[in-house]
Amino acid sequence: MSLDYQVFDPAPCRFPRPRAPVLPRGFKASGADDAALLAGVPLLAGVHYSRGRYALGEAYRRAGLVGGGALLAPAYHCVTMLDPALALGAEVLLYPLLADLTPDPAALDALVAASAKPVKALLATHFFGFVRDFSWLQAWCAARGIVLVEDCSHTLFTERYRAAGAGRYGQFMASSPYKFFPCADGGWLHAAEPAALAGATVRPANWRDELRGLKQCFDAARQPSVNAADIAALDGQLAALTGQMPPVGNDAPLSRLGHSRQYQEKSARIAALRGSRWLAGHASLSAVISRRQAHYRRWLQAVADLPHCRPLYPELPETVVPYMFPLLIEQPLPHFYWLKQLGMPVWRWDEMAISACPVARDYRLRLLHLPCHQSLHDDEMDWLLAALSKVLRAPVAGGCQ
Repeated sequence: MSLDYQVFDPAPCRFPRPRAPVLPRGFKASGADDAALLAGVPLLAGVHYSRGRYALGEAYRRAGLVGGGALLAPAYHCVTMLDPALALGAEVLLYPLLADLTPDPAALDALVAASAKPVKALLATHFFGFVRDFSWLQAWCAARGIVLVEDCSHTLFTERYRAAGAGRYGQFMASSPYKFFPCADGGWLHAAEPAALAGATVRPANWRDELRGLKQCFDAARQPSVNAADIAALDGQLAALTGQMPPVGNDAPLSRLGHSRQYQEKSARIAALRGSRWLAGHASLSAVISRRQAHYRRWLQAVADLPHCRPLYPELPETVVPYMFPLLIEQPLPHFYWLKQLGMPVWRWDEMAISACPVARDYRLRLLHLPCHQSLHDDEMDWLLAALSKVLRAPVAGGCQ
């Protein structure tokens, strides 16, 4: 099917390479703390894929989307959440979200009633690692014969450990372990009933790709990082940016038939690299949890008195293992551009299918995803916090809004 997208092209901006890693790198082995953490936690069966998008694709296929059904998906999304359904020839219906990115219950029935095709599946996402109580959604889907696919790609959800509450609601659960561990790739699919994955097969990656993945991990671990001198240089770097309107990227509508280039059908049935699975299976979970939580709290403390921004989730429950720190900014132009020009590893979902959801339209350019992973060392966190503070406190020229 054809979907209309709004797509941001940053090419005219010539943003530099991020000065700190967006995702984990390096390796800390599991130890005694992990043994205590994993005591009594059962191993779960599932199927390994090279990315979470391909795990979603298999879930969608088994939900009946092949050749014609409809998928209900969140209006705020990464395109890779929709791509697998489009690759199967399914219709995609975008449901509105509330300000905290939970589904708007009032809109779901209307979407089902208006759909020209039978709604076969609904994708429910635990955004940024904040696991939601989807029991009401589970009941809603069961009453209508709709398969609930639980998107755990932002949660710590693996064979050996699951974040509290994750995986309780869906008939299928898809996750992306590489977002939590220093892996070159990794997706995982689990089903509430093991028989639901009967016959799901993937083929192993070739050894050239295995070696390339290991090299990628080693290279990432050796990347130079920022230090105290880089913090001292921020004022001069920012002064050079703030006196003029930044070069602006192209932001335009695009009609696309089928899936994006981020979905490669030749990769849909390739297993995660052996090296990636080993790293995810032997890394320290206690370090992943404690350091991510500590970094998230540092972000919260840092933005508490900053102008022109607010955290999407201003509290961090003890049970949450955050994926990123989501921050809403008032003025993407110029603040997003200045952050990127300084080399901040800031992310946002600015390629998105167009919907009537005001939250998705608003968050598309204003909601920044900032790293809080366990591999960030103190100098890097100090630099990240200083860069954000200096940018948001800098005077804005009259033409920038």
